[in-house]
Amino acid sequence: MGTSKNFASPDTPPWKFALAVLGRLDVPPERQNREIWRSVEAERGPSAVNEFSHPALATACRIASKSFDVQTSLNSYDEHLAEHRKSGFAVEIGRRALARAIFSKQGSEGFARELFAEATSYYASRDLPSFVGSSGRVKTTSAAIALKTNLKEVTRTIVQSAGPPSVDPEGWGKFVGNVVRRLRGAR
Repeated sequence: MGTSKNFASPDTPPWKFALAVLGRLDVPPERQNREIWRSVEAERGPSAVNEFSHPALATACRIASKSFDVQTSLNSYDEHLAEHRKSGFAVEIGRRALARAIFSKQGSEGFARELFAEATSYYASRDLPSFVGSSGRVKTTSAAIALKTNLKEVTRTIVQSAGPPSVDPEGWGKFVGNVVRRLRGAR
């Protein structure tokens, strides 16, 4: 069994607002979600969108639109990644999103929703545990898990509002740009 470690968000100005609201009982999850994505974009700039716009993720979206077998889909995606020597945060999250979309028969739209929901969960998980039990914040680990679930649902709703994703690389890139704008609160 492998282990993983989440590193806290950097203590830099782009993350100040997200860290100020994450896990707060008086701040709606929609606002917490928006501040997370504003921080991601402020910290990473265009590379935040570029990473999720990668053609490998358009391929995963296309696989999700056509496949009904999880293992075959993951093998196809893994072969594509190996052939193009692509790895990294977004493509790994893409693998998880692909498995969930195929398993639940959600197609390309489900893939897009799960991709960004998983990313939101990752960003929240970096810092949320350190706020559990703090004054005005989530009181228990169970409450933190419930908040993460809620943040993922908020994200899925926002991604769905962007309409169906395109499975070609150029269209996928435009779709991702639109989704990230919506996640940070812009239309």
